[in-house]
Amino acid sequence: MNSLLTNILSVCKIEYLILDEYLKIVEISVGLNHLANIPDEVKQGEDVRIVFPELEGLEDIFDAIRHGEQDNFELKGIMRSQDATSPLYIDIRITKNIQENSSINPLIIIVEDSTERMVLEQSLFQGANEANLLLRNLKASKQYIDQIVTSMADALLVTTLSGKIKKLNLAAQVLLEYDEIELIGQPITKVIREVDSYKLEIGNIENIETFLNPDQNPLGKEVETVCYTKSRKTISVAFSYSIVKTEIEHFQGYVYILRDMTERKQAELAKQEFLAMISHEVRTPIASVIGMASLLLDCGLIGQQKDFVEIIYSSGNSLLKIINDFLDFSKVQSGNLELEEEPFILQSCINEAFYLLAPQAREKGLQITFLDTLKLPTTIVGDITRLRQVLINLLSNAIKFTQTGSIEVSVIIRNNKDINRSSAANTDEIQFSIKDTGIGIPSDRLERLFKAFSQVNSSITRQYGGTGLGLAICKQLCELMGGRIWVESELNTGSTFYFTIAASVIPKESAGAQVLASVQELQVRNSENNCDYRPSDLPKLRILLTEDNLVNQKIALKQLQSLGYSADVANNGKEALHLLEKIPYDLILMDCQMPILDGLETTKQIHRWQESNFASGRRPVVVAMTANAMKEDKQMCLDAGMDDYLSKPVMKEKLAATLEHWARMIFRVEETDILDRTVSTTNIGSVDLPIDWERLHQLSENNPEFELELLQIFIEDIQPRLEAVKIAIASHDFDQIALQSHQIKGASVNIGAITMHLLAEKLEQLAYNQEDRGTNNLILGLEEFVKRIQEFLIRTPNS
Repeated sequence: MNSLLTNILSVCKIEYLILDEYLKIVEISVGLNHLANIPDEVKQGEDVRIVFPELEGLEDIFDAIRHGEQDNFELKGIMRSQDATSPLYIDIRITKNIQENSSINPLIIIVEDSTERMVLEQSLFQGANEANLLLRNLKASKQYIDQIVTSMADALLVTTLSGKIKKLNLAAQVLLEYDEIELIGQPITKVIREVDSYKLEIGNIENIETFLNPDQNPLGKEVETVCYTKSRKTISVAFSYSIVKTEIEHFQGYVYILRDMTERKQAELAKQEFLAMISHEVRTPIASVIGMASLLLDCGLIGQQKDFVEIIYSSGNSLLKIINDFLDFSKVQSGNLELEEEPFILQSCINEAFYLLAPQAREKGLQITFLDTLKLPTTIVGDITRLRQVLINLLSNAIKFTQTGSIEVSVIIRNNKDINRSSAANTDEIQFSIKDTGIGIPSDRLERLFKAFSQVNSSITRQYGGTGLGLAICKQLCELMGGRIWVESELNTGSTFYFTIAASVIPKESAGAQVLASVQELQVRNSENNCDYRPSDLPKLRILLTEDNLVNQKIALKQLQSLGYSADVANNGKEALHLLEKIPYDLILMDCQMPILDGLETTKQIHRWQESNFASGRRPVVVAMTANAMKEDKQMCLDAGMDDYLSKPVMKEKLAATLEHWARMIFRVEETDILDRTVSTTNIGSVDLPIDWERLHQLSENNPEFELELLQIFIEDIQPRLEAVKIAIASHDFDQIALQSHQIKGASVNIGAITMHLLAEKLEQLAYNQEDRGTNNLILGLEEFVKRIQEFLIRTPNS
C-alpha cells in the first residue's frame, strides 16, 4: 500500500492487513501490532486466523468476497490488550483488493479502533435510558400527586404569587360549586373572604426571608373565615395556606387548603346542646338531693342521723364538682371557653380561695400560709373566676393529699414593662406556687399528672377519689391565660405546684385601681359577714316562685321560709303571667325549662307588657333559678331580659344575698319616691341629686375622695353612651339602643343611681319592644341627671 494512503489511514486510527488467497498475511500496518498487541515476531506469511482468532470460521465469507459473490463483511468485536484494564472496541471490515492485470485479488482487512466512539455511544445510551426513567418517574410522580390531591377530602387551591387561581382539586370544585375552568385565572378573593386582610401578595413584600419566618407571619396557621360559592352561599371554613418558593418563577405561588366547617359547627352545636341537656337533667336531681340534705341539716339533727345527712350533702357536692369538671373540660377542649378581661384585686382572689377551703384545712389540722412579700393587693386585668378555679383546684389537691404539716402559697410578679406602652397596662408574668408536705409524687409519674383522665396510679383514685380532670383543666386554663403549669415533687416529702399567667397590671396609684380595691375588699368582708344569715330590716319582698319540679318547689319554699320570706307558686310561665295580672309581685324566681311556657319566653313576654298590665304597676325583678350551669345559659337568661341568675343547687346564703340586694334596690326607690311611673321629665327636674349616698358611703368606707373619683369615672363612661343612644334613636337602631341602655342601667345601679337605673331600664324595654315613643324624653331625663351630677362635682371641692 502506498505511503500516502498509509499516512491517511494512520491519522484516522485505521489499521490494515492484506491477505493472499490462502489467508496468509501479505502486508500488515505498523500500528496494528500495537493496537492488537501482536508480537513483533509475527511475520508476513503467517495465517491471519492465528493473529485474529475472531476470524476463525469465516472462510466461506472470505471465498464469497474473493469470487465477487459478496462485496464486504463487517465484524464488530471487543478485544483486550494483555496489559490493559479497559475494553478495546474494534470494527473489522473485509473486502477484496481489485488489482488490474491480475487474476489474483487479495483480501484487505480494515481494522478501526472504535473504543472512544463506543464509549461515547454507551454513555449516550445510558443517559437516554436514565432520562427516560426520570421522565417516567416524573410522570408517575405527577399522577401520584394528582391522585392524592384529587382524592383529598379537603379543598385545595393553588394560586400564583399575585393571587390568581391556577389549579384546584375536585373537592374544591364541589365545595365552591365551580368547574375548574371557571376559576382558573380568577383572584383567590373571589372565593375566600379573609385573604385580603393578610395581604399575601408577594410583590408587596420586600424581604421574602422575613416573610417566610413563621414567627413573623401567619402562614401555615389555620384561620376560620367564610367562603363564597357560585350560588353566592356562604360556607364557614377553616383554611391554612403556605407559600411555595422555587428557583423557577412559574412554579412559585400559594397553596390553600380549605376545610368545610359546616358539619363540625353542627357537631359542636349538637355537643353543646347535649351538654346543656345533660347538665340540666343531672343537676336537677342533684340539686334536689343537696337542697333536701341542707334543709335536714337545719332541722337540728344529732348523732347518727346528722352524720348520715352530712354524708349525703358531702357526696352530692362531690358529684356536682365532677359534673362541673366535665363541663369545663368539654368547653376547653372544644375551644368554646372564653376568658373575661376585667380588672380585679389579686389579693382578693387569693383570699376568696383561702376562705372557701379553710374549713377543709381546719378539719385536718393543716395550716395554710400565704407568704405576702409583695405588699399585695395589686390590681390586674384578667379572668378572676378562672384564676380562682386554678387556685382552688391546686389548694384542694394539696389539702386532700396532705395528712399533717402545712401548705404554703406564694406569688412572684416578674415585670415586663415596655416603655412604648401605656403605663396603665403593662403585661407581667405572675407566678404562683402551692407547696405542701403531703405524700409526694414519684418522679416517673410526673408527666402523667396533667393528662386528662390520668392519675398517679389506680390506688390513688380508690383512696382519694377524683376524675383525673382537675389538673388537665388547670393546665389548659393556664395556657389560655398565657402561662403554664409544672410540678416539683419528692415521694413522701411533698410537692410544689407552680403556674404562671400573663396579666396587665394597673398601677396602684390610679384612681380606678383604688376604687376597685375598695369595692372588692368590701365584697370580701360582706361575704365573710354573711356566713350566718341575719334577717334584713327591709320590708319583705312579695315573691313568685315559677318552678315545675315539685321537689325543687319544696326546697325553694323551705329555704325562703327559713330566710323569713313566703312565696306563691306557678307551675309554668303561663300560670306566672296570669298571677302577675292579679298580684303585685316584687320578684320572680324563674326556672328556665318548664312545660307549656318556659322561663325564657315568659321573661320576654314580661318585657313586652306595658307597666299597666302588672298588678303592681311596674315590672317585677326576674331572677333565673336554673340547673343550666354553662356560661352560655347564663348569658341566654340575661339576653332574654332576666335581671339576675342563680345556678342550682342554690345555696341558702347565695339566695339570701340575692334577695337582700334586690330588696334594697326595690324599696329604696319606693321610699324616696323619686320616679313617677310615667317617667316624665317634669317630675325628674324637681328631684335632688339622684344618688344613694348610703350605698356610696358603704362602698368607699366614708372616703369622700373615692366617692368623687367614682362619680367622675361614671360620668366619663355614661356621656359617650348617651350620645350613641341618640344616634341610634335617630336611625331607629333598636339593637344599639338596647345595648347602650343596658350598659347605662348596670353602671347606674353600681353607684346607687337608682333613678337613672330605672330610666335606662325603661329605655331598654322600649328598645326591646321596638317602640320610638318616649325614648327622647327618657334620654332628656338621663342627660338631666348627668348634668346635675356634673354640677355637683364642679361645686364640690377637690373634685
